Amino acid sequence: MPDVEAALAAQRTQFEDWLAKHGADAPQAVGWHDAETQALRFEILELVMEGEEPVTVADFGCGPGALFDHLAARSAPPPLGAYVGYDMVPAFVQVAREQHDDPRARYELGSDVTEDADYVLASGAFTVRPGLSDAEWEAHVEERLAGLWERSRRGLAFNMLTRQSEAPSEDIYIGEPERWARWCSRALPGALVALRWGPPLPDFTVLVRRSAATQS
Repeated sequence: MPDVEAALAAQRTQFEDWLAKHGADAPQAVGWHDAETQALRFEILELVMEGEEPVTVADFGCGPGALFDHLAARSAPPPLGAYVGYDMVPAFVQVAREQHDDPRARYELGSDVTEDADYVLASGAFTVRPGLSDAEWEAHVEERLAGLWERSRRGLAFNMLTRQSEAPSEDIYIGEPERWARWCSRALPGALVALRWGPPLPDFTVLVRRSAATQS
């Protein structure tokens, strides 16, 4: 049996090390190379959102809260109504709470999204998987995505590194875009799926909206 809990504990340690080394304001604290490409990833994730009225967002693997800063500053509709960031790294949650006093934002320690939201977004949450094979990690991610879909009233978006890129270490998961798009189409009830990937990013984003019949 794969020891997923041990892998998640090692993942937590890796993020704590990156945070201590780079500081909370650096994209490297969550494994990204620079602020420009991190912002581009956020812009692609937000494409799943639609409409004119304020929306609620759950951020799975929120880190120090950079995605909230991005969503709070955007001018395109829909506006951000409320945000809850979830992370299993206590130091991330502590820093996020200290650095954000916006009444729309809340940060929770944990490895699950525990409240329904219009949209669930996950940036880089499925990249680091120490000690697990691809097949073991994929089974875990599928379970996680199914749970996130249950919490999303209108849509879900997540990103992963692609197989066109070279993994920087054996602990980094490299995904196949079509594989994850097909899985979402098949496994998530009412899923309408789109893919975005290509230069300059070495990763892909899966954008999943609920069909009107399955929106709550």
